[in-house]
Amino acid sequence: MYAIIACGVFKDELEMISKDLGFPFEVHYLGAGLHVDFDKIKKALVTELEECKGREGIIVLYGECHPKIREILAPYKAALIDCQNCVDAFITRKGMEERASRGLFFYLSPGWAKAWREIFGAMGWSQEEARLQLGAFKGAFFLDTLGNAQDYAQDLLEFFDYTLLSIEVVPVDLDHFKSLILRAKNELEG
Repeated sequence: MYAIIACGVFKDELEMISKDLGFPFEVHYLGAGLHVDFDKIKKALVTELEECKGREGIIVLYGECHPKIREILAPYKAALIDCQNCVDAFITRKGMEERASRGLFFYLSPGWAKAWREIFGAMGWSQEEARLQLGAFKGAFFLDTLGNAQDYAQDLLEFFDYTLLSIEVVPVDLDHFKSLILRAKNELEG
């Protein structure tokens, strides 16, 4: 059996595609805001990697959220999905580049819509600080990976109120995310 160590931001999407992946695994979720503190994310990853050591392989659902994430994973039979960040896990690089041609935008997935308050709090961002830090952004995209954007209306309204970034809903299927997980599994087998 495989183990998947995943950022909590991926929880709903992973649960949605779990039966389609075609292999048995157990999931270990870590807090969505760990990437703001390199010491905390390293400690949490190492703890879970140690716990999962005897598995057939470990698939790590994180982006490049720690500057030495590959070094952290190296002593283990672990494969990191091939993405820079959680947005990159849901949208292909080409899709990101197409959206970037419109300017600088902030991206929210359902997991981010639930966790942004916690993440901004961990970064010490008051409402004023968030508006200052995000002032160069033209708006935000909500990646509707679950097909239920309406369920996040209150979270998105509160994000808008906090940041003053207008939000555009973008439907996203999970094929790219699924392919990243399967590629990481294949890397472990190869």
